[in-house]
Amino acid sequence: MTPTEFASRLCLRPFSDENESDYGRFGPATPLKRAAVLIPVINRENGLHILLTQRANHLRNHPGQISFPGGKHDEVDDTLTDTAIRESEEEIGLNTRKIQPLGWLPELHTVSHFTMSPLVALVDGNQTFVANEDEVSDIFEVPLAYLMARKHQFYLTPEWQGKPSKIHFIRFENKLIWGATAAILQKLIRHIE
Repeated sequence: MTPTEFASRLCLRPFSDENESDYGRFGPATPLKRAAVLIPVINRENGLHILLTQRANHLRNHPGQISFPGGKHDEVDDTLTDTAIRESEEEIGLNTRKIQPLGWLPELHTVSHFTMSPLVALVDGNQTFVANEDEVSDIFEVPLAYLMARKHQFYLTPEWQGKPSKIHFIRFENKLIWGATAAILQKLIRHIE
């Protein structure tokens, strides 16, 4: 799949700042803490890849888990786009001039009371990504074709606070992608199938 084919298959909210405060049907009744992540899509010789990070083991929240670059919306950010890009620059050394935002996936509400907004973007892979050791222990890529193969996905439904809670999982090499990251990847896959 080429970057153009990928972009044409997406059915996303348009990329514009005016949509950033419009939750639509995916939002909570009352605003929660806001966060934004970047879903970096990179064109390689063997197809499109999704860049992911592994959080540093010394972090207080979600140590060692697989995630997208991104984080909490700060006062310095005018928009959620600013949040996703600023955090990506801090965490992986993203060159902000080598990114083409495509649009937003629906917000995801996490058990840690964040409303997470995922921004899908084509990212030029001809740059050096450098892990900020304070936040990230590893940067790696997963081929999009691998993620689209259903055999690599599964979910469990344990009880959380007395209610069944669906948790998504994706296996990749020696890594287990799960929780919000896996759920966002599954939303992305559903949009491009």
